[in-house]
Amino acid sequence: MENNPQVDDATYRRILNFLYDEAELFDQHAYGRWLERVTPDIRYRMPGRGFYEGQAPQSQFVNGYFDDDYATLATRIELWSRPSTTTAESPPTITRHFVTNIRAYDGGQPGTFLVTSHVLVFRVRPTQSTPYFFSGRREDRLREEGGELRLAARDILMDEVVLMSPNLSFLV
Repeated sequence: MENNPQVDDATYRRILNFLYDEAELFDQHAYGRWLERVTPDIRYRMPGRGFYEGQAPQSQFVNGYFDDDYATLATRIELWSRPSTTTAESPPTITRHFVTNIRAYDGGQPGTFLVTSHVLVFRVRPTQSTPYFFSGRREDRLREEGGELRLAARDILMDEVVLMSPNLSFLV
């Protein structure tokens, strides 16, 4: 990815705004509006992480947390939007998504961009006194469709091997 040329300043600002708007939608639990910003062929994954003595951290999809397409994302969002179908979000959690270290590269095809970023998610469950922190790296593929940027793929590489949260009822 880093071997591809970086995007120009105007494109970089568009990508920044896309990611910042996305973080705000996540914090507002506006997942339906977020789903309008993805492509129909989206691939949204969080592989498991492995740490082995003497080796660099590895990401592989053995025991991954999720590997979603558009239909499974839509189902997940539908469940979260109705308190009667989930106890994980009743009452709703409070989240803050922080996105930083954003790098954007030409994706090799017109209107396609490869984007890496670091994320920190602060999550407070109303029923628990201790907040959760999630940190990791995202590797995104954005595509321009109809003059708008859309998320076509995301791999989320969390820094923790074992997530201490009782669930993953939010998007990263």
